[in-house]
Amino acid sequence: MKVWQLAYPHNLQHVTAPDLKLSQDKVKVKITKALLSESDVAVYSGAIKVKHPFIPGRFAIGQVTEAEEGSFIRKGERVYLAGVTEDECAPDGLRIAGETADGFYRDFVLAGVDDVYPLPSSVSDEAAFLIDAIALAEHIVDEMNIDVGQHVLVLGGGLYGNILCQILIYHRAVPILADNNAERLAQAKRCGIYYTFPNDETLKTNVLNVTGGKLADGAVYLAFANRCEPSVLFPLVKRDACVAFCAVTGKSLHVNLEYAMKSNLTIKGITESREFVSTAINLLANKAVNFSQFPFNSFREEELPTLLEKYAALANSGTHLPEQLDIIKFIF
Repeated sequence: MKVWQLAYPHNLQHVTAPDLKLSQDKVKVKITKALLSESDVAVYSGAIKVKHPFIPGRFAIGQVTEAEEGSFIRKGERVYLAGVTEDECAPDGLRIAGETADGFYRDFVLAGVDDVYPLPSSVSDEAAFLIDAIALAEHIVDEMNIDVGQHVLVLGGGLYGNILCQILIYHRAVPILADNNAERLAQAKRCGIYYTFPNDETLKTNVLNVTGGKLADGAVYLAFANRCEPSVLFPLVKRDACVAFCAVTGKSLHVNLEYAMKSNLTIKGITESREFVSTAINLLANKAVNFSQFPFNSFREEELPTLLEKYAALANSGTHLPEQLDIIKFIF
């Protein structure tokens, strides 16, 4: 089979690897499409350290080509592949595709039957790449015990912030989205998110106006979409509130907890959402999320090295990556 192997940072090569043989409780999946994500760029550039040679690729969908007789996963099914799976040998008990284990930039993978998720026909290939954002949003709602009518401040726009706000609305909470990117805020408005404000000195006044002077019931800091100082959230929430710091990949955060301790705040960290993937697929199938405003771009797999190099250069210059979903098509 063919794989995209990272020999060392900035050197992605298309090489031949031994064919995979079906084993017990596994299915063989042909990768049809993969996402080019921020974590893949970080692995490619060396910002995330991996043991080379290494196969990047955090998110993918594919088609089952082989399955054991009697398996509930059937040959020919279109499936979403779990990016995070359990691994008893890992220090934190988890294996992350494209970061701590070889990823999905290759022709075939062997996956556990519990780590592939059949996709209904109502969920398009493009929509499937929103599953992680929706699952993370559901994890946040569950972990923070968000209730009907509560005001939740979301700091950080972009795809994950937008999706989180939509899921909060689905659960009948009231999101307040803050970001310094005017286009992100305008996009959120077009997706039905009512309260959108710039993240500046006016934010506290705007939060007080929305909440009737009571501040937010909780807040979420999206680390991958933010460069502002994390502790700015603490004065914007009520005493005894919950504040979550979230990322889809490891990221160093320096947080001043002085105000949080004075206000008796509960701090939570959320970085993965494997238990909420099925819920996310169901929400997509039931059209609970508006993704009409999200740009999708399709590329051939031969373009991977050029794309990764371009985005690595942008990241190195301190520029945000484009607000789009780049989908890599693998030849079937």
